[in-house]
Amino acid sequence: MRSRNVIAFLFAITLFGCANEPVALNYYLLHSPDFKAQHAAKSVRGRIHLQQLKLPDYLKQRSLAMQTGPTNVFFSPQHIWAEPLSSGLVQALTEILWRESQVLAVPLDVYPNDNDILNISIQIDDLIATYQGEVILKGQYWIYPHEKDPEVRIFDFRHPLEEDGFEHAVEKMRLLIGKLSRDIADDVVNN
Repeated sequence: MRSRNVIAFLFAITLFGCANEPVALNYYLLHSPDFKAQHAAKSVRGRIHLQQLKLPDYLKQRSLAMQTGPTNVFFSPQHIWAEPLSSGLVQALTEILWRESQVLAVPLDVYPNDNDILNISIQIDDLIATYQGEVILKGQYWIYPHEKDPEVRIFDFRHPLEEDGFEHAVEKMRLLIGKLSRDIADDVVNN
């Protein structure tokens, strides 16, 4: 009888050990670490100060979010941002602005009195993969030209998802950040 109890106890411990394996975490970056800046090869077409980037509370979570219904959002415990999303967005915008449009985002304390630098504030309302098979980037940004009234631009970018999974969704998010960057660059260059 005692040997049965010992065997049952060992079996229970084995099952408990298998059930408590750590969950593998997948980390994602919104910006591309592969980007290589080539400052000497390009001339600057414009400069901006990114004054503010506002995100809704659901995008301040470390977990990636996916809309699973008209009113439901799922936060994945296994798929998380490798850095705060606000940092990733700023890095992605900065990279794309420079790479594609030669618009340089400079820190607020650099050239603080330069009237040729446009101040930009961005408010992201949504950046999410949806149950309808698309990724959405919505919000607005404000341009503050020197000695003029602020100008507001509303954006609503969407891109279809061709595959399932968070990795594919993040790749499409990068594409949408590129569209936003191009719109900002057009405003900077033409202002």
